[in-house]
Amino acid sequence: MSTSVKVVSVEDAGFFQGQYTSGSTVKVTLSRDTRTVTCDGILIWEDNQDADALDELFYEWAGCALEGEEGYTYFDTAQTQV
Repeated sequence: MSTSVKVVSVEDAGFFQGQYTSGSTVKVTLSRDTRTVTCDGILIWEDNQDADALDELFYEWAGCALEGEEGYTYFDTAQTQV
C-alpha cells in the first residue's frame, strides 16, 4: 500500500510573461514513498489541495517527466533520475 502524496516544497521560480497573462511562478515538489516529482513554472498554485488532487497531479507530473517534457522531473531513490 502506498502512502499519500505530500507537498515537499513550494519555491519561487521566476516570472512568466505571455501574450495574455503574466506573473510570478513557483516550483512545486511532491513526494510519495521513495518517488519525487517536480513541476517548475506554475503560475497559480493552491496550498489547500486535497489528497485526490495531489494524487492526480503526482501521476500527471511523473508522466510528463518520463516523456521528457520541459519543466518536469521525476526521481526515485530506489532507481535513477529521468
